[in-house]
Amino acid sequence: MDERAAANDFDPEAIELPTVPPPGSATTVTLRVLTLSRACWACAKDTVCLIGLYPQRPGRGYVGLFTTDNAKTMALVRRLLQSHGHGPLAATVKSRYSRTMRERHLSNGCVHCDALQGNFPVHDEALGRVAASGVDGLDTLLVAACPVLEWQAIVHDNSGGVMAV
Repeated sequence: MDERAAANDFDPEAIELPTVPPPGSATTVTLRVLTLSRACWACAKDTVCLIGLYPQRPGRGYVGLFTTDNAKTMALVRRLLQSHGHGPLAATVKSRYSRTMRERHLSNGCVHCDALQGNFPVHDEALGRVAASGVDGLDTLLVAACPVLEWQAIVHDNSGGVMAV
């Protein structure tokens, strides 16, 4: 596999993911939806920010916290929240314009005033907590079964949004 990745003609975007789980594999993976509470920059009230997804039982050597910096991860987090009774928090995730990024993207919003909670300050705080205490430095809002194919689409997406833990 390393030789393939080092080849000049290797295109990670051209990887075709399976459309059905391989025989004998589980159809779902249990994921932790990780969050942190912080004061909103606009109204100063505590709000919950969605940080990412991490397996409930990661394999030996697993090190990837897939963060909501990635639009696909944020969309999956929102879907998991909606399907597991966290509709009001899921509703705070929507496309907003960021003056810093100069574009619209799915983002955390304050549960009180709907102000965009910027990716940089939110994920910088999350990184500090993870550096100090690992993923347990973040709050686990939900433990949910996720279709393994949806999880693999996140894992094999090359658009960023992965924090080493």
